[in-house]
Amino acid sequence: MKVKVFRYEVIDSTNEECFRKFNQKQLPPFGIVARTQTQGRGQFDRTWYSDDPQNLYISFGFVPRQSLQEFQNFSIVVAKKIVAHLQSTFDIELEVKHPNDIYACGRKMGGVLTESRVVNDIITFAVTGIGLNVAGDLSKFPRELQSQAITLSDVCQTKISLQTVETQVITIMESLL
Repeated sequence: MKVKVFRYEVIDSTNEECFRKFNQKQLPPFGIVARTQTQGRGQFDRTWYSDDPQNLYISFGFVPRQSLQEFQNFSIVVAKKIVAHLQSTFDIELEVKHPNDIYACGRKMGGVLTESRVVNDIITFAVTGIGLNVAGDLSKFPRELQSQAITLSDVCQTKISLQTVETQVITIMESLL
């Protein structure tokens, strides 16, 4: 299913913008891409550093076709699909760390966060946000994250195009939605 994509230079959170668009009657599915986020977040409301425009910050708003029970593992499904694709494309080793993280060389390269609105055990709307360190400068990350994070470019030992990875992630999500 084709996804309409909205682009922003700076936004608070791509996930939050998906919820705002839905409230404004934007028909799903759609995507939100930002060059930077001021309030990016991960699992358990942890901060997701998203101040480097060479990394991918993208969220998808959609109405799932699964039951609430079937949908509960959607983040891990997305993470596994992204990992499989990146491994195949770039001939690298990656792993998915439960429940939603993407790791390379023992360091975090990305994460997937799915949030939903549920009414009477029916999902009325869902958002899946994906943060992926593609080609950012780790020296600009907060000091405490520099030794824990890694980029796809670092793993591949060559600069990887953000646009290429973004297009691939959109294609993966279109196949899942």
